[in-house]
Amino acid sequence: MKSKKPSQVRVAVALFYVALVLTLAAPFISSDFGPRPAGFVIAVRVVAALFTVFLIEFISIGKNWARITYLVLTVLALPAPFMAARQGISISNVEVASIAVQLLAHGVGLYLLFTAPGKSWFAPSAR
Repeated sequence: MKSKKPSQVRVAVALFYVALVLTLAAPFISSDFGPRPAGFVIAVRVVAALFTVFLIEFISIGKNWARITYLVLTVLALPAPFMAARQGISISNVEVASIAVQLLAHGVGLYLLFTAPGKSWFAPSAR
């Protein structure tokens, strides 16, 4: 049986949900009132959001594989905003702030999961 969930894990889970909400809101917070995402893009975002919720919930119950998968997917997604900027895709200051908050939430959340006491809670010996 797992020991009591550390508060650091609860905070990390909350930060991941904040980042998810910002990710889902991103297409709608643009100040330019340009074209909105197509149905296919929205469907892909919904599937990605459901998968993210799946991972966050398994992190919340202490599954180490979910913690590692979340880390890997976060690292793989890091270049995306920089590549968009490099391609000349313009984004508003609000979108830049949203991306910054998302990066900060992911970074702090992952730090909390991979340092003590969060780290030890995911260890097989804690079960």
